[in-house]
Amino acid sequence: MKKIYTPFLMVLMLSMATITFSSCETEDQYEAEVLTAGDWQGYLGAYYHDRWGLIGNNYETVIRFCSRGYGATSGRGYEVDYDTRSPFNDYAYCEFSWSVVDGVITLIYDDSAWYPVYVSDYSLSSSHFSGYMDDGTNRNIRFKLRNVRFDNWDTYRNYYYDDYYYSRTRAAQTDSTITDNDEMPVVHTGKSIASGAFAK
Repeated sequence: MKKIYTPFLMVLMLSMATITFSSCETEDQYEAEVLTAGDWQGYLGAYYHDRWGLIGNNYETVIRFCSRGYGATSGRGYEVDYDTRSPFNDYAYCEFSWSVVDGVITLIYDDSAWYPVYVSDYSLSSSHFSGYMDDGTNRNIRFKLRNVRFDNWDTYRNYYYDDYYYSRTRAAQTDSTITDNDEMPVVHTGKSIASGAFAK
């Protein structure tokens, strides 16, 4: 009997060791992996009022986190905030750097006019991301996002890169054929782009 159990115990011990070594993923790595597994869309509470002075329930945000590679806890990303009634006329788009350190998610936007966002009180699963964020104001902003597949990134990114690299809006300001009523995106500091209500 001893000969039967000894190989069995050795196989069991090796299996346990393999499981232990393969599950050395840190909590930060796990959260980063979940964040980068889709696009996060939803409502950010008072965020729109704090940043642009917009009031109402017609605004939404979509955020995409892109990883630096397997096991990374930081990367790049982009965000678009828009009016659900006119998403391609009233929006703001910006790119950012992000990281997860000791459970705190930090977003630092390329445009210095956008406040950094810190998220430490949250619930994160493969389908939902909710909690409170600190954007430098005196109150925590409640957010509730769902994991989606957002198909309109190219539209906003093309506006962004067209304006960033070719300065379309600066040329438009000197063009006498363009009137104040034309929907012309506005670039802030060359690193974010806003249009319509978000450009005010």
